[in-house]
Amino acid sequence: MNKDVIYIEPEQDITDILANIKASKHKIIALVPPKKAGVLRSAVNFKLIAKTARQNEKTVVLITADEALHRLANSVSMPTAKSLQSKPQLPDDDDATEFGDEEEEEPEEESEPEEEPEDEAVEGEESEEEPEKPAPKPAANKKIPVAAAVKVSKKKPANDDVIEGEPEPEPEEDKKPETKSEKKVAKMKGAKVPNFAKYRKFIIAGAIALIVIVAFSIWATAIAPAAKISVKVHTTSQNFTEKVTFVKDESKANPKEGILFLEEQTVVKKAEGEFKATGKVDKGTKATGKVTVTIPKNLKISQDQLTLTIPKGTTFTISGKQYTANEGATITIKDDQYRCFFDGCKTTADISTGGMTVTAKEVGDSYNIEAATKDITSSANIPKGYSVTSTSMTGGSSKVVTVVSKDDVEGAASELTMPSQNEIEAELKEQFGTDYIFLGNIKQSEAKITTSPALNEEVGDNITPKIVKEITYSMFAVKREPVEQYIKAIVTAGLGDDTQEIYDAGMDKAFFEAFKNSDNDNSAKLKTTVKTGPRVTDEMVREKALGKKVGEVQSLLKSIKGVSSVKVDTSYFFVMNVPEDTNKVEINIELEK
Repeated sequence: MNKDVIYIEPEQDITDILANIKASKHKIIALVPPKKAGVLRSAVNFKLIAKTARQNEKTVVLITADEALHRLANSVSMPTAKSLQSKPQLPDDDDATEFGDEEEEEPEEESEPEEEPEDEAVEGEESEEEPEKPAPKPAANKKIPVAAAVKVSKKKPANDDVIEGEPEPEPEEDKKPETKSEKKVAKMKGAKVPNFAKYRKFIIAGAIALIVIVAFSIWATAIAPAAKISVKVHTTSQNFTEKVTFVKDESKANPKEGILFLEEQTVVKKAEGEFKATGKVDKGTKATGKVTVTIPKNLKISQDQLTLTIPKGTTFTISGKQYTANEGATITIKDDQYRCFFDGCKTTADISTGGMTVTAKEVGDSYNIEAATKDITSSANIPKGYSVTSTSMTGGSSKVVTVVSKDDVEGAASELTMPSQNEIEAELKEQFGTDYIFLGNIKQSEAKITTSPALNEEVGDNITPKIVKEITYSMFAVKREPVEQYIKAIVTAGLGDDTQEIYDAGMDKAFFEAFKNSDNDNSAKLKTTVKTGPRVTDEMVREKALGKKVGEVQSLLKSIKGVSSVKVDTSYFFVMNVPEDTNKVEINIELEK
């Protein structure tokens, strides 16, 4: 038998134990205390446990080898056992039962049937009384009354079929000739009367049978009759193709005009992973210095060379290394700085731009070079004869580190696995629900990829780069109900006859094609197959069927144009008419397949 085992923790108090007993699902509870259970060292607590068990109709068995706990359990008549497998013992060994068996309820003592009182008298039997005194002898010439000629027996005769009224034989000496009327009376008095008690069972059975027959008749004529009328209607299928437009503001929708509210659901999916960074970047410093451009004295110049502009970002190549100007400079030859003669113009002094700060294009100590006074070229258009010099280039250093490269990111992203299109489609459709028609394919955003560390950032020691790929999926759909309203509005307008109606708007086959979703065009083609046929309603069927015979109902309904078959099923074989109670007539109008 199933039982619950409750292990008492040392920190638990009596309220916890009582709560566990009340919450137990079985009637047998094994209570297992720890070695030191202070809560069970109290007789009051044992009384509370026993009381709670009785109130909840449960039996608690204490599982312990501690004799002190055994004595406390015995004081409240609680069964005890030394282990979960041993037989529990009551204070009296004879009361021990096998552990796990539920207590059997003692059967109630059957009350002895009361002795039926004996009949004081059987029908036709009289109680014994004192014998009557004999009637006085009549005179010789006086007639004896008929009633006096019969003596009634005071005791029931042995024969059960004969009851009170049989005459007792008279002594011969007292017999006298009887008159004709006296003989007739005596014959009537001595007739045997049938004992109707013998036929009581047959009378009761007959009465019951009569009641059953009457009840059956009422049931068969008023309660049992019911009918199911199945009518099959022949329908015509026609293809439905109409262009509809969509709006994303529900207040602007008009289903009957083919303007449907377009809904969108989205789901974001992420894929994460780790990768190894392989990019190498020199994170050292760049060397810097200065470059000076000088127009030397006595240099022949022309009028278009009076001004020289060197823009910021000009590249200077010094000893094969490239440096970029951090600032620009302009040289303007003033009127007092040149003179013109018959053979041309010459400068009268050195004219300089001053030192322009330049920075090496790359990091590394290889860009630390000595000052140079020649063989310096630039990307600026410096006239021939101008002098370009530089100071020493210093401060360049080299420090190659590992970074997250573009190739690392692309390779790691390609190995990430996103959910399949079928899984995403199922999730999006679940968000919409079942009462929707879906349009087009799933729309997918560009993958958003992030890494930690970021692209081109240094990857420190003992750091494993991580990558996350995130894509947003979306799907469009419209509710079925407005689509059905539009289909019925278009088809009904085309029927033009109230004797025809729509039996199937084709919602189980409806779909959209050529879906367009742009700022200028939100439209699609709605397609399905619609079934139309003659108008046959429940009211029409009831009007022709209620209270009529089955055959007549079939003939009347088949006379309706478009009805291909009629079947009338009654509740029982003896029901030949359709009931007049509309609640007992089920009507089922089906489409012919």
